[in-house]
Amino acid sequence: MKTHPMRRIRHVATAVAVLACCIATAGLAYVAALHYYSRTHANEVAQRASLYALTLESQLARYESLPRIAALDPVLPRLLAKPGDPALQRAANAYLKAVQTNADLSAAYVMDMSGKTLAASNWDEEGSFVGFDYAFRPYFIDAMKRGTGRFYGVGNTTKKAGYFLAVPVSEGSGAARRMVGVVAIKASLDDYESALAKSGDIVLFVDRDNVAFLSSVPAWRYRALAPLSDAARRALQQTQQYGDASLVALSTRAAMTERADAAQSGPEGQVGPDKLFVAPPGQGSKWFHVHYRPVGPLGWKVAILTDDADDERSAMFAAISAGAATALVFALIWAARLRNSRNQERLRARAALQQAQRDLEQRIAERTAELTRANTALEEKVDALDDARRILRDTRDTAIQAGKLAALGQMAAGITHELNQPLAAVMTLSSNAIRMTELDRPEDLKKNLTLINELAARMGKIISHVKAFARNDATSREPVAIADSLQQALALIESHRKAAGVTVRVASVPDDVVVLASPIRIEQVFVNLLTNAIDASAAAAARREVLVTTEIVDTRVRISIADSGPGIAPHTMSRLFEPFYTTKPSGKGLGLGLVISQAIVDEFGGRLEAKNSRDADSGLGGAVFVVELQRVTEKVTTRL
Repeated sequence: MKTHPMRRIRHVATAVAVLACCIATAGLAYVAALHYYSRTHANEVAQRASLYALTLESQLARYESLPRIAALDPVLPRLLAKPGDPALQRAANAYLKAVQTNADLSAAYVMDMSGKTLAASNWDEEGSFVGFDYAFRPYFIDAMKRGTGRFYGVGNTTKKAGYFLAVPVSEGSGAARRMVGVVAIKASLDDYESALAKSGDIVLFVDRDNVAFLSSVPAWRYRALAPLSDAARRALQQTQQYGDASLVALSTRAAMTERADAAQSGPEGQVGPDKLFVAPPGQGSKWFHVHYRPVGPLGWKVAILTDDADDERSAMFAAISAGAATALVFALIWAARLRNSRNQERLRARAALQQAQRDLEQRIAERTAELTRANTALEEKVDALDDARRILRDTRDTAIQAGKLAALGQMAAGITHELNQPLAAVMTLSSNAIRMTELDRPEDLKKNLTLINELAARMGKIISHVKAFARNDATSREPVAIADSLQQALALIESHRKAAGVTVRVASVPDDVVVLASPIRIEQVFVNLLTNAIDASAAAAARREVLVTTEIVDTRVRISIADSGPGIAPHTMSRLFEPFYTTKPSGKGLGLGLVISQAIVDEFGGRLEAKNSRDADSGLGGAVFVVELQRVTEKVTTRL
């Protein structure tokens, strides 16, 4: 039977329309799937970048307070006052060697006001720093001008890279205190770079000029992401930051965004390229997408390079599946229409339907096999996620310990002042005791020795507080008396409280108020909250006071710390517990204290919240921070 021309035209038009619909569906599916996979991949990379950044910042925080502690030893100002004294030079060399060994540093050394090295931990080694002039180094210049110098670069003497930290060395006290030199430490990051090479990612840590100084690909170290400007190249050559490295660009073909994203550039730094056309070892040249995340105090960025080919393949598979599904739907509709036609057409439709069913079964079998492979890959990702959670937990513990060390670094000046007074008295009394021995005055000698014993006990008590706070205790929970924890925390911040001129009132705490926590970590929470309250109260014009109250509510214990400061602004309240967000001036805080405190309280099954005095009963007019912890009824022995 001959087909009518109009029917043939309709069939052709219908086929074209179905084909166009399938292609459009596949195209839309490709765009949507590519957007989804790209966004998911970007989120995963951002999480890994944050993990790399937090791990490096945690490692750098370990070294932050070391030069200030090293500068406290009196042998350094004595040597700087008498640089030609051989005995003082030997004593300073031995002291710096002990600092380098105990802190696992590459080197520790002291320089005079002109930048000349007078003593160093490597004084007896080949490549000793003694006698060399480092006045041109940025860490020396910043330490002289700003009080702290930080720098990463290749050693001018050893030709080995490291992280440098420098602080001034002073002598005298009060208004007569003056700078006499600079003490510096050098720490190696080679172990961290070795760990990057095993991460499975292409990871680069770049400076303000986008020069890679740490890399999971060793051949890319000291390579720029894009060609350097003449001014940047001259500045790097002047400071000799990377020695004789050529600083050539990884690729001359790079794609940049039209706007400078804050996540892609550090303070005063260059915007990094979005894409690079590079050739990793063992692979051909191809385009890589670059993801950035700021890290550290020097304007560094962590850059992760990812290949988008996997996302494109997954999106193409989704597009083919969508097109096939659309074609299948139209095939079923067409089969249903044929069912109502003539018997012959019904038979042909039945045959077409059977064929469609066979195709569907084949596609289902193929899809089942694909889903099985996807399920296997998902299980592998779950295992990787468990490892990532373990790493994140370890990083959180390291961040908590770094927070304690940073707090000790901030309290170092006050603790030094607390120790200097009894130490000066001990020295005076010791001199008097010698004189009394010569004059045969045993009674006066006994009184002097008694006073010396009391002062030594006072210094021992201060040091015991600092040692207990700095200890990296386990995260196991045990009954802890709130009264003891508050007493320990107040002892640690006493010098800060005196310097700020703030009164801290602690309402009576019953001895049976016991919570389930870790003694050292709950003290860290109290130290953070009390320090913030003292800083806020110190800004008040009239009343400078902090009030600490404790109450029992059912099976919970609430500790409230209220200050007389200006309170918490509405725009600040919503961001209060965000990492690295702080309202303090630059250099007064990293914005991690409240984040760490909240993590510790959550770990103990508690709750940390903040509000203003108008929402509480403190009456001081400022902010109120409330720590709520689980109460236990067992009696505990008071810790001394």
